[in-house]
Amino acid sequence: MDFETLYLLGVYLLPLAFVSFVGAWASNRRPVVAGLLAAMAIAIFGYIHTMREDGLFDWREIPELTVMLIARVIALF
Repeated sequence: MDFETLYLLGVYLLPLAFVSFVGAWASNRRPVVAGLLAAMAIAIFGYIHTMREDGLFDWREIPELTVMLIARVIALF
């Protein structure tokens, strides 16, 4: 996978972790899934930050990267 796709995966895992945390909190359960999702997102960000020469992407690049990813998926068909 390229760094752009990994970055978007990490970015889109964070809201899922938040929703999972709120759901676990509302039903008085331990937020195990939320912790796993957040840990995966942080691990992805750490990997990108260390392996990519320019460091981590800027948060303002998320819409452009998303459109590029959607265009790549559409081009597969």
